[in-house]
Amino acid sequence: MDQRSLKVLEYHKILKSLRERCVTQGGKEMAGELVPLETKSSVNRALDFTDESLGMILRNGRPPLSEVPNTSDYVKRASIGSMLSMKELLSVGTLLRITRDMLNYFHADTQKNELNLLKELFLVLRTCEELEKEITRKIIGPEEMADNASRDLSRIRREMQFKNNRISEKLNHMISSISFDKYLQEKIVTIRNSRYVIPVKQEYRSQVPGIVLDKSASGATLFIEPMAVVELNNDIKILVAEEEQEIVRILKDLSQKVADNRDDIIGNYDILVELDFQFAKGKYGLDINGVKTNISDDGGIRLLRAKHPLIPADQVVASDIIFDEGIDTMVITGPNTGGKTVSLKTMGLLNLMIQSGIFVPVREGSQTRIFTNIFADIGDEQSIEQSLSTFSSHMTNIVEIMRSADENSLVLFDELGAGTDPTEGAALAISILGALHKRRVTSVSTTHYSELKEFALVTPGVVNASVEFDVSTLRPTYRLLIGVPGKSNAFEIAKRLGLGDDIIENSRELIKNEVIRFEETLIKIDEKRRRTEAEHDAIIRLKQQTEAMKLDMDKERERFVLEKEALIRKAQEEALDIVQTTREETEEIYKEIRTIQETLTSGIKDNKELEAIRKRIKDKEKNIYNFGNIPKDYKHHALDIDELSIGMKVYVNSLRREGVVLQILTHENKAMVQSDMIKLKVDVGDLTPSTALAKPEETKITFKKIDRHVMNTKLDLRGKNGEESLFLVEKMLGDAMLSGNKQIMIVHGKGTGKLRQIIHEYLKGNPLIEDFRLGAMNEGGSGVTIVNL
Repeated sequence: MDQRSLKVLEYHKILKSLRERCVTQGGKEMAGELVPLETKSSVNRALDFTDESLGMILRNGRPPLSEVPNTSDYVKRASIGSMLSMKELLSVGTLLRITRDMLNYFHADTQKNELNLLKELFLVLRTCEELEKEITRKIIGPEEMADNASRDLSRIRREMQFKNNRISEKLNHMISSISFDKYLQEKIVTIRNSRYVIPVKQEYRSQVPGIVLDKSASGATLFIEPMAVVELNNDIKILVAEEEQEIVRILKDLSQKVADNRDDIIGNYDILVELDFQFAKGKYGLDINGVKTNISDDGGIRLLRAKHPLIPADQVVASDIIFDEGIDTMVITGPNTGGKTVSLKTMGLLNLMIQSGIFVPVREGSQTRIFTNIFADIGDEQSIEQSLSTFSSHMTNIVEIMRSADENSLVLFDELGAGTDPTEGAALAISILGALHKRRVTSVSTTHYSELKEFALVTPGVVNASVEFDVSTLRPTYRLLIGVPGKSNAFEIAKRLGLGDDIIENSRELIKNEVIRFEETLIKIDEKRRRTEAEHDAIIRLKQQTEAMKLDMDKERERFVLEKEALIRKAQEEALDIVQTTREETEEIYKEIRTIQETLTSGIKDNKELEAIRKRIKDKEKNIYNFGNIPKDYKHHALDIDELSIGMKVYVNSLRREGVVLQILTHENKAMVQSDMIKLKVDVGDLTPSTALAKPEETKITFKKIDRHVMNTKLDLRGKNGEESLFLVEKMLGDAMLSGNKQIMIVHGKGTGKLRQIIHEYLKGNPLIEDFRLGAMNEGGSGVTIVNL
């Protein structure tokens, strides 16, 4: 890529934003060295990395990455036999801990099996848990070894503590003794040359037997090691030497274990740096509301609702940048401060970002092509060193661009041909654009020249564009309008600012009539465009409202049908329960009476009477089954295909529903049956004759719409435990269904993600839920779940 153009398009500011989102030094270096890629496969791979990273951040929060020390040099020294310091070993331990945290982050992802590129990186990581635990247990600071690092070290330090306590006891006894009171300069115990001493006055040197280790600057005080503690101090000296030897042995042992895991540790560092860089791209895409942009196969460019990523979100205006098929040259016209340069930079910078694998602020469905080089001649520049004017400086750049640009290049010209005589400048600009157009070079240029507008109107493959300007407010709207040439609005602006009408009219007379007519035509085109856009927007809004109303009506009708069917099923089940209970009770009564009758002499006659009673009970039972269109189980009365006829009412045993035969499929031994709103193909053996009572004359029922309960559709669960949260969510869902609300918001916060996981598991199995998702950035992000009922 042309380095000057990268600077002009402010690509370095994008890299700075990426570096700021990296947490490792290695990741920052990768971000700073990022360059646009030049093949479709490499760009798609880079974009897929960003897509997976952003997805993991949305699902699981930001990864547990922190500053990862580069331990490669340490590990290499250990592998050739060098002993690592405690600080260096702690760095290795930190690296292994972060590795373990990142693997836990990966395994906690509920959609990890859907990952591809990131999964390959995570699965290369090696935890080396035993080494990490050993380093963490034995080394507690950059210069401090733990007492329990080894048995010998623990013993040595216990003995040292014991000796020190003995020395302290003896010396404290001496300085607190009345007999020593006049000999001491101060009643303190101090250390000289790593040995315990007491301060004795010079004149009493002979009264305190011991070794003089130091004296004060004035000579009035001698620091004497009393003979009573000389032996103990000697023992401590020996223990200190033993301690140092044991620490060296432990460090060598740990260094050897680091060397044994050399490849894993070095590999972990490289992978963590790569993950840091990829997640930085995901974070940046999330922060600017970026989306993944497709790479077109046909070379088409459609950057929909494109925004410049470096302009604040509350100030930037979105525009559609579209190159239709057969178009390779765009001429943007319009007044100054109209945003032409911003549109130019937006297209160039967004393409650089996309080719670097970075998401850009455009609408879903946008696409662009791969450019092997992007050239930009933007801004007013003068070369003082070369004594070049603005025009000469621009022309120097343009000459270089014309030499290098080919059909795989994107060329951006700002105010092409400016800085010289307008007539000559316009002619030169048309020639430059014409030459690039013949070479099929994609180019975008801004200009004030009317000649270039006419060139774009009459030249195939060249399109006019303009940046909208509101003359009434003298403010640009910054919207890019493809296919509409812009006008300078010089006269209108001057009039609004108070310039006299006579001067303006005189100016108009000085311009050729053809130019005036051309400008008037542009005004009419712009007015027609505005009316068309307004009508189009109104039609779109009306269509959306109509579709929303239709959707609500469909849902209401479906809900009514479901509720009706549920009530019918409930009534059938209750009726069947009553029938079953009645049958059991009558059978028991019959058995009791039969038993009694069998003991009597007239049992035969009475039994016949009982059989008649039982038959009448059965007949009554049939009437119960027929009530409410509730057919009894007719599986033993299955219909034969010859008995079926079109329009015949049947009962489908497997569904326990009534239906009407629509079609008889003799060769399949099946029938097409309609039951309510459902059409289904049923085996003939599953059909029995319908015993439904004749339907009474239908009465038209009018339903009166009742006022729905107004409720708060936002539920805040932050600070609550899982059980309490599930109770509140269940209650919220019930209230929402009762009030007719179709969407609720559950605020669970980000935190560890545990509460979010509990709620999502509950929502997955709830039949009231149509779907749910995490909130968008303006809704609360991953701290919020939006539920559709």
